[in-house]
Amino acid sequence: MYSISRVATAVALSAALTVTATGCSQEEKKAAPKLPADFCWNAFSAEDVQPLLPVGDNLREDSGPFRFSEGKWFASCLLYIDGNDGFHAWAKMEDDETFAERELYETADPDPIPLGRKGLVWNTGATTHIACRPTESADLFPGKYLRLSVELRGTKGQNERKTLPGLLKQFTAFAEKHLTCA
Repeated sequence: MYSISRVATAVALSAALTVTATGCSQEEKKAAPKLPADFCWNAFSAEDVQPLLPVGDNLREDSGPFRFSEGKWFASCLLYIDGNDGFHAWAKMEDDETFAERELYETADPDPIPLGRKGLVWNTGATTHIACRPTESADLFPGKYLRLSVELRGTKGQNERKTLPGLLKQFTAFAEKHLTCA
């Protein structure tokens, strides 16, 4: 009887370890939802943004057209993962390049980057200004400078200072082409 009890205990322990190990391996396989090929105005490569998104099941994009006018100075694309912010790209037309909000970024201990004017990168974001005056064939839009920013959300503590300048460079190239900046 002693050996039957031992066998039963060993079987129960083995089953518990199998369930625990299976649960861990399933958690490791969980990933961010797959990005569509044409997200955020087609400004970014899905293969570059995908690894930066937080883990989750559902992806939702909230974006308007990338267009500026006298009444519309701001364009934004926000990717939500399971209802939480995951990735944010935005552009804002400005009359000058004073970058009044720069001190807000100072708390993030930013590093300068050689992109546009006053480019900065920190652990979870990057921003820059570009001079952008419309050519004759472009839509009318206000301002002389365009501030471009990309931010990761839901990835607290993740340091992407090496990756984010590349995304900002993609965004800058897209904006200059799309807005036909002179």
